[in-house]
Amino acid sequence: MEVVIEKTLLKMKDLTKLENEAKTKVQISILIRKALNYMHREDFPEQLVEPFAEHLALKEMERLDPNIKSITEGDTKYELNVSRDTTEELLLGLKSQLNRFRKVGTL
Repeated sequence: MEVVIEKTLLKMKDLTKLENEAKTKVQISILIRKALNYMHREDFPEQLVEPFAEHLALKEMERLDPNIKSITEGDTKYELNVSRDTTEELLLGLKSQLNRFRKVGTL
């Protein structure tokens, strides 16, 4: 999982400035673990690294620039001062991507 975290972090650094890399790593780790639980998988699909990084980078840009009122990503719209940025909310924003890799009927 460490490799996936590093790849996601590198992609995020390409997209935006990170204030606290350690905090970002923990956030990525939590989000990946919750995604794996949701998808009923032990391996993290390589195809999800970029969407995760983009999603987290958008949230970071939104947090750093209070002049942004809203950002639309696909069919999801983010509005400043409305979202609490919990990992559950981040996961919900990626649900359509995760469903493509979800294994159904497994424990």
